[in-house]
This record gives sequence, C-alpha cells and structure tokens, in this order.
Amino acid sequence: MQLQYFGLSSFKITTKEATLITDPFHKDSGLLPPRGGTDILVLAEKNKKLYSAVSGISGERFDVTDPGEYDIKGVTVTGIPLKQENRYITVFLIESEDIRILNLTHIKEFNMKEDEVEALGDIDILIVPVGGNTVLSASQAAKVVNEIEPKIVIPSHYKMKDLILDLDSLEKFIKEMGGKKEDMEKLSIKKKELQEEGTKVVVLEPLR
Repeated sequence: MQLQYFGLSSFKITTKEATLITDPFHKDSGLLPPRGGTDILVLAEKNKKLYSAVSGISGERFDVTDPGEYDIKGVTVTGIPLKQENRYITVFLIESEDIRILNLTHIKEFNMKEDEVEALGDIDILIVPVGGNTVLSASQAAKVVNEIEPKIVIPSHYKMKDLILDLDSLEKFIKEMGGKKEDMEKLSIKKKELQEEGTKVVVLEPLR
C-alpha cells in the first residue's frame, strides 16, 4: 500500500487493486486542486465546496459520500458520522491489504465515546488534522493520537505554501508529539513492516 498527500485534507491511497482519493480541495484554498484518476472517491462533506472539487478527478469511480460500509475492489470503506457543532462530518475507516487507516478528515472536535473508539479496533495509520481554527488544534490532535494509539500518524490540514486558510504550522503538532518525525515523499508500507510498539510520526511532502 502507498499513501501520498495532495495537501490540506486530500490523500491518494494506492493498493494492489484500487486507487482511492479523499476530499479533493477547491482552488479557493489557494492550492492547485488535485487531479488524476481514481477508482474510489471519498468525501467527508459532499456539500462543502472547499473539500469536494471533483472536476479534476477522472476515471470510472465509485463515490463514497455518506456513512455506511462499502466494499470496492478489495477496499472496505466505513463512513462514521461525527457531530460537529451544527452539522455532521464523516470520518472514514479504510481497510485493505490487512492495513487499517482511520482518516479524521477535517473535524474540529473528536467526540467518539471510549466504547466507540474500542469498537474501531486496532488502527495502523491515523490521518489527523492538526492546524487549529476550523479543525483540531495541535494539542487536541495529540490527545486523539494518544487515545487511538496508531502505529503511524500522518498529520494533515496545516499551514503550507500558497494555502490562504488560517491554519497553524505543522511544527506545533510535532512539538506536541515529542519533536520526532520522518519526512517522506510517499509512504509505502506492508502490514509486516508496521512497528510493534509506539507511534511514528510521518510527514508527507505534498504532491505538486
């Protein structure tokens, strides 16, 4: 499995059988919207323009835009609605090749109860927004990491070049996590390569 980062809250996940793209962002963000073909398109808020710029996404794709469980080309996607102030945002559990990814999209509040977190099972990779303001703050994100205890955490939704949204820098989250990180252009991982103990912070270089 391979994970790449477009920026903001948009990722490309490539498995042996399928390609999946999450939350392609609009040009109103200041960033060039993601482009490319995919088999599965996952949208946390299908009616929010900022996170659903689908015009650059091609291919005969299956769109996952609502809560529920979906099985497509060897990938299981489970959408879980989380109440956020006056609306719901869907977070997604993505499973393929025996690897389990929890994508917390662009939530501002992580309000899963303890038994709901336990029901998720072991999470190998956690994608978590860390930029504050409209999403989780660095300290809130670090608390969520400690609660979920993934093998790998990938921060998203933070200040970056050309982005005009008001977000905090990545450094705040790295500091909250103890200051250690690994920078990568892409994460290529197999189940057997996941570390047994502790959480590794992986920072992905945004695709341009």
